[in-house]
Amino acid sequence: MSITTKTGDGGETGLIGGRRVPKDHPLLECLGTIDELNAFLGDAGAAVAVGETAAGTGEIIAGIQEELFTVSGVLAGSGAPTPGEERLSALIEELEALQPKFTAFRVPGAGPLSAKLHIARTVCRRAERRLVSLDRLGKLPEGILPWFNRLSDLLFLLAGREENAGAAYYRRTPFH
Repeated sequence: MSITTKTGDGGETGLIGGRRVPKDHPLLECLGTIDELNAFLGDAGAAVAVGETAAGTGEIIAGIQEELFTVSGVLAGSGAPTPGEERLSALIEELEALQPKFTAFRVPGAGPLSAKLHIARTVCRRAERRLVSLDRLGKLPEGILPWFNRLSDLLFLLAGREENAGAAYYRRTPFH
């Protein structure tokens, strides 16, 4: 079976269940941004494999990627339950307990992995904004927005932990 079906040549694509939508539909904008986030997390996960990192970062990234596939399926109409934000909240609490109190903006770039996690965080925030727009159309399953809100917080804390774990260069910009 070829990946080329030519069914999208007219600017539409199919969803689960056979429904067809324009490729610029708000739902596809959400799904595309989530796919982009997943790719950036894959890049961060690959960096874990080749560099020094805080313990558990690779496993956390892999878990997030699995849940992103589930969330994408939920949005596309799979009927699967939305992952709860409880796991993300528990990880956030663990990471907050290990890090100094947040008193300044972190300038991304302290190290390769932290920079990749900051990119993933910003893409996650964009996905969240796209999802808010979709929610205004009344088409968002319950629990998706809180999950993405927790995820961006978690990615911020993971990036910070990597900065603290081994970065020789860590810039902070105080609040004004």
